[in-house]
Amino acid sequence: MINDSLDFQFVINNIASTLEPHERVVADATPPWNFVVVFSAIFVMVFNKQVFTQRFRMLLTAFYKSRDTGKTTREWNPVMSINGLLFVMTYVALLALVLQKTVVMFSGNLILYNNFDFYLEICVFIAAYLVIQHLIATFLGWLFGFEKAVNHQETLHLSAITVLNTVMMLLCLVVLFYPKKIFLIIIVSLILVMTGIRLSKLFFEIHFLSKMNYFNIFLYLCSLEIIPISVAITMACRLVATNCVL
Repeated sequence: MINDSLDFQFVINNIASTLEPHERVVADATPPWNFVVVFSAIFVMVFNKQVFTQRFRMLLTAFYKSRDTGKTTREWNPVMSINGLLFVMTYVALLALVLQKTVVMFSGNLILYNNFDFYLEICVFIAAYLVIQHLIATFLGWLFGFEKAVNHQETLHLSAITVLNTVMMLLCLVVLFYPKKIFLIIIVSLILVMTGIRLSKLFFEIHFLSKMNYFNIFLYLCSLEIIPISVAITMACRLVATNCVL
């Protein structure tokens, strides 16, 4: 009799604890500001395509057509234009979103990194890097007399940014609705591949435009492009692995 009552209480208690309602926590929910960033980027790209159609097409094709790069720099200065500024701002916003999502998904630290403040910090870091890179390249071009090569370099960079914006805004939409690591790996891989192609083109085109020897060009690209990118990748990897960039 005692055993039967104990068994009965044991079974009833288990069922009650199993049926108790629990609050559902949705960790993968996409914050609304993510959609604001992506749709703002889409608006900027569509606006440029409709209002500045010719310039938009020239920047897109300049990445893989060297003659279009030269034609672009002869007809107008895209780096100092409103189009260039809008493309760079869009690039900063989308790239920061990609990096923020990558850190969140691979580190698993939703509380610390899945917030707007962390996103803004990445935006400031990318924007500061681009501004410093532009200032140093302009100064070196003026100092050593290869301004034409610097203009070519920055136009090719802006062309790559335009292409990447088109790719990132589409893939970011996919990531927002299907937050899977594979999509972020694809985006980051495309960014690295296009950066490698751009630097390879620059290596030979700067030599042609400035007559600098290859060793000096290598040092120039290392100081402005390769080393900062390597440091940024190292910081991101350490952030994912140890929650610390140092």
